[in-house]
Amino acid sequence: MHITKQDQLNHMLTLRIVELTIVTLICAILIRPLLSEIHPYFLWIELIDLALATVFYFIIRAGFLDKWKISISLTASNLLILPLLVISGGVNSQLAFFLPLIPIMAALIGGRLESLVVGFILITAIILATVFGDSIMDLNDHIYSDEKTISRSFWLIITIVFSMIFGRFFLQKYTELTDQLKDENLQDPLTKLLNRRGLSLHFEKELDKTNTDSPLSLMIIDIDYFKKINDFHGHNIGDLCLIEVANILKNALRKNDIIARFGGEEFIAILPKTSKIEAITIAETLRRKVSENTYSELELPLTITLGLTESKPENETTLKIIKRADKALYKGKNKGRNRVELSED
Repeated sequence: MHITKQDQLNHMLTLRIVELTIVTLICAILIRPLLSEIHPYFLWIELIDLALATVFYFIIRAGFLDKWKISISLTASNLLILPLLVISGGVNSQLAFFLPLIPIMAALIGGRLESLVVGFILITAIILATVFGDSIMDLNDHIYSDEKTISRSFWLIITIVFSMIFGRFFLQKYTELTDQLKDENLQDPLTKLLNRRGLSLHFEKELDKTNTDSPLSLMIIDIDYFKKINDFHGHNIGDLCLIEVANILKNALRKNDIIARFGGEEFIAILPKTSKIEAITIAETLRRKVSENTYSELELPLTITLGLTESKPENETTLKIIKRADKALYKGKNKGRNRVELSED
């Protein structure tokens, strides 16, 4: 299994979170008795938390439950927060004001599910702290009134629920934004087709799916004498021609076909599960549709030349396929353009 740098970074970050939890719990166990005396069951809670955090640490370090390591690190963080909350006054603790931030952090670090789980854990803890509020003291041994405890618990629960909703909404918008940026990163800004990066990404995936019974065909498409259009009519007209040709090519291809702007006036079309013979018919359709139209407000006539090739069953790469198609394209140009030319090998 391939491990990316991002996976390694996430693994190290998760380990650091759990390590911080363990160190903090150890410090709390050793230092807390010097500051105040509270019921012995708080010590047992801290020892159980320490044992769980240690188990989590070795599970993550050994690489077990990799899919759950984010959830484990969030659970470890809760093991750190909740005991500190209990021994510092429950819902009346100053620490309680930070609780509504935790579901949002869980959404950003983990996701929607993690945010919901953490939120419900916190709400349950607040309810329990309210029910057993008369047994909870702060470090100064002050018992807070029931009325104040219930009031704070109510508003804490409301803000945590709001935090869960906001975390979900924020994550959704963040996902939409990152998807949009990803699409823009793979898209040619002029024609709205895939760019070379997007082509490379899709090409590799489609080539991996090919086999002897299901070949892949590729064609390189070049607009004939396009430089003359830019020279005589300007780049604005040239850009309009490129956009209109791109739309014709895209609309004429099948749903599962992939087309990208390869550079300048060149396009590449990938035809999955298509033999060279089948691709000839598609290529001729593209050539005919382009030649039947006129382009820009000047109604300029245009034609295209297409170089066509088919994937081989063994030792095939994207670069080899593109080179064969490019060689066929230049052969077609030398033969007079406005034609479909097949690769020889």
